[in-house]
Amino acid sequence: MDIHHLKYFIEVARQKSFSKAAVAAHVSQSAISKMIKDLETDLGVTLFNRNSKSVQLTDAGVIFLGQAQQVVSMFNNLTTEFENEFKLEKGRILIGLPPVTEATVFAQLLGEFRKKYPQIDIELYEHGSKNVELRVQEGTLDIGVVCNIPDDAVYESFSLTNDPLRVIIHLDNPLSRLSEIDLKDLANESFVIYRDDFSLHDEIIDHCKMVGFQPRIIFETSQRELMVQTVAANLGIAFLPSKLCAELSSKSVTSIPLASPQIWHQMSVIWKKGRYLSHAAQLWLSFAKKALLQGESVIDK
Repeated sequence: MDIHHLKYFIEVARQKSFSKAAVAAHVSQSAISKMIKDLETDLGVTLFNRNSKSVQLTDAGVIFLGQAQQVVSMFNNLTTEFENEFKLEKGRILIGLPPVTEATVFAQLLGEFRKKYPQIDIELYEHGSKNVELRVQEGTLDIGVVCNIPDDAVYESFSLTNDPLRVIIHLDNPLSRLSEIDLKDLANESFVIYRDDFSLHDEIIDHCKMVGFQPRIIFETSQRELMVQTVAANLGIAFLPSKLCAELSSKSVTSIPLASPQIWHQMSVIWKKGRYLSHAAQLWLSFAKKALLQGESVIDK
C-alpha cells in the first residue's frame, strides 16, 4: 500500500465510478481496478460494492475513507511544508578568498546580498588561492574566490575580474621614472612577493624565469599593507593589481604598468563540480552572476 492506492481509492469513492475516477486521475481503468483490488487484499476487506450501475462504499469502505483522507491530507501538507521550508531564503555559506582581494569590492557585494537575503549568514575565511582550492575540493568551503584560472575538470566557475599587475616601486629608484617597466628590467631588484600558498607567487616567479632570471626574493607575505610598507622603506619592489594601486597611501612609492610580459590578477569564483550545494549557496552564486551580467555589481570586469 502506498499513497497512490489511497488517492485512487478516494477518487473512486468520490466519483462512484471506476471509469470516471480513471479519467480524473489520468490513468487507465484497469490500473485503478487493480490498485483497489490490491488495497482490498492488503486490508482483508471489501471496500466497494460493485454492480453494473454504480460503485458504493461498504461499511468498511466508509471507515477506511475517513482514515485515507486524513493520511492523504497529512501527506500533501508535509510536501507543501517541506517545499516552503526548503525554499526559505536562509542558511549559511562558507566562502574562502585571498587577502589580496579588493576588500571594499567584496564588502559592497556581500552587503547588497545581505540586504536581499538577511536570513543567510556568510562566513568568510582568508586563505591563499591554493588553500582555497584545496578546501573547496575537500568540502570545508562551499565557494572559493581564487586568483588563477580554475581547473574545469574539478571546479565549476565563473570569472570575476581580470586585472593587470603593476610594479610598486620606491620613488628613489631610477626605474620609478619610467612610464612602463619590462619584467626583465627588474632582474637586479629585490622582490617582495606573495606567500607560496598564493597562485601569484608561482605566476611571478615563472614569468621571471621565462624572461631569463631567477628573482631575488627578500620577503614573502600575505598582507598587502606590509608589502607596500616594505617597498616604502626602499627594501625592494612588489606587484599589486591595478585596481588596488589606486588605494596606495604612501607618498614614497608609485605604481608603474608592467609592460612585457603582462601578469594578470585573474579572479574567479569556484565550487566543486558534482558536489551538492545548499540552497543558500546557490542563491549567492545566482546573485553574483546576475550582478556581473547586469552591471549592478561594484565589481568591474
